[in-house]
Amino acid sequence: MANLPSMRRRLLTLLLGATMLVWLATAIFAFFDAHHEIDELFDAQLAQSARVMLAQSSHALKHERHEGEEVEIDAGKGEHKYEQRIAFQIFDKDGKLLLRSASAPATRLSSRTSGYSDEYIDGEQWRIFSLSNDRGLLIQTGERHDMRNELAADVALRLAYPLIFALPVLALLIWFGVGRSLSPLRRFTREVMRRAPDDLARIDDTQIPLEIQPLADALNTLLERLAYTLENERRFTADASHELRTPLAALKIQAQVAMQTEEEEQRRHALRQVIEGSNRAAHLVDQLLTLARLDHAAAPPETPAELHAVAAECLTQMAAMAAGKNIELSLAEGCGHIGGDPAMLSVLVRNLVDNALRYTPPGGAVRVAVGDDGSRTVLEVCDSGPGIPADERAKVLERFHRIAGSEENGSGLGLSIVQRIADLHHAELTLGAPKNGQGLCVRVAFPRLAA
Repeated sequence: MANLPSMRRRLLTLLLGATMLVWLATAIFAFFDAHHEIDELFDAQLAQSARVMLAQSSHALKHERHEGEEVEIDAGKGEHKYEQRIAFQIFDKDGKLLLRSASAPATRLSSRTSGYSDEYIDGEQWRIFSLSNDRGLLIQTGERHDMRNELAADVALRLAYPLIFALPVLALLIWFGVGRSLSPLRRFTREVMRRAPDDLARIDDTQIPLEIQPLADALNTLLERLAYTLENERRFTADASHELRTPLAALKIQAQVAMQTEEEEQRRHALRQVIEGSNRAAHLVDQLLTLARLDHAAAPPETPAELHAVAAECLTQMAAMAAGKNIELSLAEGCGHIGGDPAMLSVLVRNLVDNALRYTPPGGAVRVAVGDDGSRTVLEVCDSGPGIPADERAKVLERFHRIAGSEENGSGLGLSIVQRIADLHHAELTLGAPKNGQGLCVRVAFPRLAA
C-alpha cells in the first residue's frame, strides 16, 4: 500500500509547489521592478540636483569665487539610510575642475557633456548625469550603483516578508482544504466497504461530488449487472435442478425394474428406457451448459461468416436423424455473408433444425433457406409439424417452457438458446406459420456485414 500513488500527496505537492514557484517568481519580479523604479527615481533626482547646482553655481562663481580655484565640499554621511549620497563635479568651459564633493573622485566622472551614462571608477560602477549651459559650465552628478542595489534589495525583501510568513499559513490551509475536499471520497469508500456481499442495491449518489459521479455511476452499473447475473444464476439453478430431477428419477425407477424383473423381455424394455432416459438427460445437460456459456458471453466480433455454409454443415450432421424419422430435410440454394461467431451460429442452426425434426411427424418435411430480404440476411427453418399457436409463440422463447399436450420429449431450452445467440448477434427472431399455413417457420434476420 505504501508504494501506491496517493491523490492527496499528489495534490499537496502540486499545489504547494505551484504556490512556492509563483511566490518566488513574484519576489524576483518585485526585486527587478523595484530596482527599475528606484533607478528611475534616482535618475530623476540626479538630473534635478544637477540643474539646481548649475543654476546656483552660475551665480555663485560669478560673484564669490575666483576663476580657477578648487573648493572641496563634503556632503556628510547623512542621517537617514535612504538619503542619497550624490557626488558632483563642476567644470568651467576649459574643462578645469572648479568644485567637487568629498565623495567625488579628482578625475572627471564621465567624458560626456550631457545625459546619463554608466561608468566604472576605481572598480565600482557609477551612474552619472552630465549637464552644461551656454556659458560652458559643466555639472556632473553621480552615485554608486551598489547603493541602488542595496535599496532595491531592501525594498524587495520587505515586500517578501509577508509572503514568507504567510507561506506556512497557506500551506496549512491547502493541506486542510485538500483533506476536506477528499472527505466525500473517503465516505464513499467506507460505504462501499461496509456493504454485505449480498447487498447489491444502488449506492446513494445524491451527496456525491461531481468528480466522483462517474465512479459511482460505473459502480452502480456493475452492481446492477451483478444483481441481474446472480438472479439469472439462481433461476437457472432452480430450473435446472427441477428439470433434472424428473429424468433422473425415471432412470432410477427403470433401473430398479430391470433389476427386479425376471422376464427377459421386460428387462430389455426397462434397459432401453434407461438408455433413452440417459440420452434425454445428456441432451438436457448439454443444453444447460450451452445456455450457461451463452449467458456470460459477450457480443462476438464481426468476423465474416458464410451462413449458408454453416447451415449446410449442420444439415449434413443431422441427416441421419431426419432419415431415421423419414423426414425430408432440404437446404435451398443461397448465400448469406454476416458478421459473427461461426461456432455460435452453428449452435443456432442445429437447435432450430433439431426442434423442427423433433416436432415434425414421420413423412413430413423440414426446409432450410438462407437469403436476403433487401436490407438483412435471413435464415428460415420451416417444418410441417403441428406448429405453435399465436398466443404461445412468445412463451416458448422462455426457458423450460413446453407446450401443454406435446408428445415430444424436450428440454424447453432450444429456442431460448436460439434467442440468446440472436441477441448476441443483434439479430431479430420471429416465429410464424409457413406460406402453406401448416407447421412452424422460424425466421432469424441478421444485420448485413459492415463493408
